[in-house]
Amino acid sequence: MGPSSCGLDAVLFLRRTGSVLASWTRDGIRLDVVSVMAATLLASVDTIVEALGGPSSRSISVTSGDRQIVATKLGSQAFLFVVAPRSVSPRYVRKAVRELVGRLTAASAMTLLRFQPRSSKVEAKP
Repeated sequence: MGPSSCGLDAVLFLRRTGSVLASWTRDGIRLDVVSVMAATLLASVDTIVEALGGPSSRSISVTSGDRQIVATKLGSQAFLFVVAPRSVSPRYVRKAVRELVGRLTAASAMTLLRFQPRSSKVEAKP
């Protein structure tokens, strides 16, 4: 079952700079605008919370008009950004985010295993 059949508008895997690593959006969404503004939103919320003396959050959620947004950090350099209509259950959106984070984390771990050197031993030539 794809994101559109579940009622999601957009799912983006982004660098903190707004660069798109992977994405799915319904037709008509301007990915260039959404990705940069998603990174700006996450950075802005972090700055506000830290200015108030709190630690930055791993995840934020925002409801605005007829949309709900969830941004979840994946390490220090990337995050998942999900947008859904407000009519979609927030519980369902949280569940979808957890599943996507699990898949991205597993894929990332597999990529790291694939590219790790087989031996850390370096032989010097005489």
